[in-house]
Amino acid sequence: MTSRWRPVRALLACALATAGLALAAPGSPAHADPAGVTRTLDWENPADRTVPPPGFYKQSCCGTTSTRIVSDVKRDGGYAARFELNKTDTAVSNGKRSELTQPDTQPANAERWYGFSIYLPASWVYDQSPEIVSQWHQCDQSRCGGGSPPLALKTEKGHWKLDMPLRSQTVDLDAYSTGTWTDWVFHVKWSTGDSGLLEIWRNGVYKFGFTNSRTHADTQGSPYFKFGIYKWDWNSGSTHASDTTQRVMYYDALRLGDQRATFADVDPARSGGGPCNRAQPVVSTSASTYEDVNPPRNAVDGNLSTRWSGYGYGAYMTVDLGTQRTICGAGVAWHRGDVRWNDYTIYTSVDGVTYTKAWEGRSSGTTLQPEVTTFPARSARYVKYAWWNNAEANGWASITEATALSA
Repeated sequence: MTSRWRPVRALLACALATAGLALAAPGSPAHADPAGVTRTLDWENPADRTVPPPGFYKQSCCGTTSTRIVSDVKRDGGYAARFELNKTDTAVSNGKRSELTQPDTQPANAERWYGFSIYLPASWVYDQSPEIVSQWHQCDQSRCGGGSPPLALKTEKGHWKLDMPLRSQTVDLDAYSTGTWTDWVFHVKWSTGDSGLLEIWRNGVYKFGFTNSRTHADTQGSPYFKFGIYKWDWNSGSTHASDTTQRVMYYDALRLGDQRATFADVDPARSGGGPCNRAQPVVSTSASTYEDVNPPRNAVDGNLSTRWSGYGYGAYMTVDLGTQRTICGAGVAWHRGDVRWNDYTIYTSVDGVTYTKAWEGRSSGTTLQPEVTTFPARSARYVKYAWWNNAEANGWASITEATALSA
């Protein structure tokens, strides 16, 4: 079994995803795919800019209105796929959908990796009615009559949700954020018995998974992948309420891998050019001063109820990332951060000796959650958080969580 990669706690992932980070500028072209990546759809290959691209089918009603390749919104490179679904659209394959789909030709008991990035624009408003944005279907209409997908990623009531009907389970994956790309990696060992596996990462942070369990019900083959928008509450005859009549979504950096692939092979971040919202793992911490009951390691444990506290003007805490990484921002959560501001400076260093100022300013004083600041990307191993003052002028620096961010 491929070991799990958990760079930081899920707590920081939630805060970073809701930070409203800006759309990143186009990055460098993707590197050549390793052998384990069986298909890439980043729309940089001109042959893939047809709809549907080679090897996929289209399930949408309305030509280029429903699905098209665009250049104005993209995660990296020059292109992405845009999906649009309107409540008045004609049903396709027994439902209101705008999707691209693999053929139903996956072998039984397959191990698969899926990496992709989704952009929800500001128009993706709260809706009490859910919609699927990526799904894994057990079989198509021609082979077994279809049915509910054993695994689906959806949005509902402002949150990302994971739907698993075979387990009678829906998992809340935290609030979604509009106006920024969200990277996803799914690792699945498809099994109708007790040898299945599921692992899910969002923006490089492990979010959910299980082992030794059934992952689907079709004994003839493994599920095939579909992506786009499917909203069943808009079907004719539905009595379920919906708060909107249109959905528009963008998709980029899709990579499909087999059992030879790894997380890094399909991770959308491998292309570069993504938003600065990926928390980096911390190897160790240190501080210029601290209370015995509030040591610096408390500020990287994923728990907002613990903290590092140090006394005095210029007190600082430092995190060691273990190796040089390209970072472009930081997240800091403050003790009593909802009732007092803090003045502080962020420094970076490649050797732990010479530090360069990356950012300086004041926290909002309105939240206990990590507040994200970004700065020009640079190579760093050490990140220092130096405190200068707070609204209570009590002489204490108190950070509950701190992290370094990369694209």
